[in-house]
Amino acid sequence: MKAADGSDRMSEALEKGCGYKFAPWTFCVEKKEQVRKLNCSGVNPNIYGNQVEIGMLGLPTIKVLMAADIPILGGVHLSQRFRQIEPLHLGELITVNGQIVEINPHPRGCVLHCHFKYSRSNGDVCVEAERSGIIAIGAKEPSRGIPRPSETLEGFSEIMRRKLVPKSVGEYSNEAGNLIHSDPAIAAEHGFRAPIAAGLMGIHFYREALQNAYKPNAFDLEVWFRRPMFWDDTMTLVASEEKGRICAMHLLCSSEKPASSCIVHSV
Repeated sequence: MKAADGSDRMSEALEKGCGYKFAPWTFCVEKKEQVRKLNCSGVNPNIYGNQVEIGMLGLPTIKVLMAADIPILGGVHLSQRFRQIEPLHLGELITVNGQIVEINPHPRGCVLHCHFKYSRSNGDVCVEAERSGIIAIGAKEPSRGIPRPSETLEGFSEIMRRKLVPKSVGEYSNEAGNLIHSDPAIAAEHGFRAPIAAGLMGIHFYREALQNAYKPNAFDLEVWFRRPMFWDDTMTLVASEEKGRICAMHLLCSSEKPASSCIVHSV
């Protein structure tokens, strides 16, 4: 594999490939930061009390990848799965361990699939996560296909509607250094009519729906990202149920097409 600039420089993680273990990283989610992120998303932070909202683990995951010299900017977040065994708490030390489980070809580089575990200081694993995304490094070969759930809306009912606020969308991602979320000129360079919201913001919406319905301590949800959420879109969350429990959701953008889709494996 060659780097994005065509040189022979390459991340050790990508050179070693499947089985490569990332360096562990210890962090904590501060209450003020979770409150800021959820307020930017239009979500009431009080519904989680002292618990870490699962979407807050997304940025630490990205930092682990970046520390391994895996390029995130210019990539595409394809899917994200979170299985919460028990809640983590605001302010407590959390250690994330992860490894590469699969690398598949893609015309834009490769598809990187990673698995992560989030543990508290006594070693108990509280959350497991899987992340897949296109990165702009690799052989640029034909894809083997990217499986996603159906986009059908039959049997789905609206449970929430929310208007995105451009200023809040930009502020949500202010620490990531990716101006595609806040600068119209940068967004236009990438072919978008306006800046786009971070995919993790959509995860906050799915998690909010589960919290309002069940207040679960344990759950397993998987999200596939399909289309951009523009910073001025009106988002509609629709859900379907099986045996009286939410089993699937779509987050529709203003075009009424899914920006992302969610399967609730358990709650």
